[in-house]
Amino acid sequence: MKKADEIFVDWRDNEAIIDLMEINPEASYVLWIQDNITEEEWDKVYQYYIMTQKRFKVCLGNMIIEPCRKRGIPFYFEYPIQYGYEAEALIHGVGVCAIRIAGELAHNLDFVNTLPVEVRVSPYKAYAPWNYKPIIGGWFRPEDLEKIEAIDVCEIINIDNRKGQALYRIYAENHEWPGELYMLVDDIQDKTIYNRMIPPEFQERRSNCRMRCQSGGHCHYCETLTYLANPNLLRPVKEKN
Repeated sequence: MKKADEIFVDWRDNEAIIDLMEINPEASYVLWIQDNITEEEWDKVYQYYIMTQKRFKVCLGNMIIEPCRKRGIPFYFEYPIQYGYEAEALIHGVGVCAIRIAGELAHNLDFVNTLPVEVRVSPYKAYAPWNYKPIIGGWFRPEDLEKIEAIDVCEIINIDNRKGQALYRIYAENHEWPGELYMLVDDIQDKTIYNRMIPPEFQERRSNCRMRCQSGGHCHYCETLTYLANPNLLRPVKEKN
């Protein structure tokens, strides 16, 4: 997990930024704004931007970008970006300062590494394309995340506090998860996949496969290796021997 000194604040708790600045004066801030707010409230957001010495950006849950543009506040969107053309349009056309990658982009990291903005992920989200198995989605294991140069920030947002704290410990402190994958990654329902049985080369193979399985390719690497990461498959072999 990178940027440990970045603090994510929901708009409903925006006034806490003042106290947080006193506790950690060197921290950077992301203010998460899901709904429309008034012009006066946007002026308040701008004050936070100045008070934090511009170590501040806004994560938007809507498409209302003009208040940020008008005040020169860096912003990006909450929703994940799936494809390269989307990323380029948002960067060069809209002017975002960061993108959250998922889908095909999470499997095209050489391209992602060339993007001139901050790259963020929520690694515990499957973000599989519609009608595809979550196992091929854009999730990342804690064992692999720190090794990926293309990713700048790991985001753990929009979940209850207890789960958020658990995920933080797994991704930021322990850097490993020995248990069932379904307990770590949202949307994966298969309870027979154990993360500790997935080999280290798993992420290297996935990083630039560009999800060929979506376009008629014959790669079933994700499904094959996660199918084999099942201790129940080993028991008959051990018993036979």
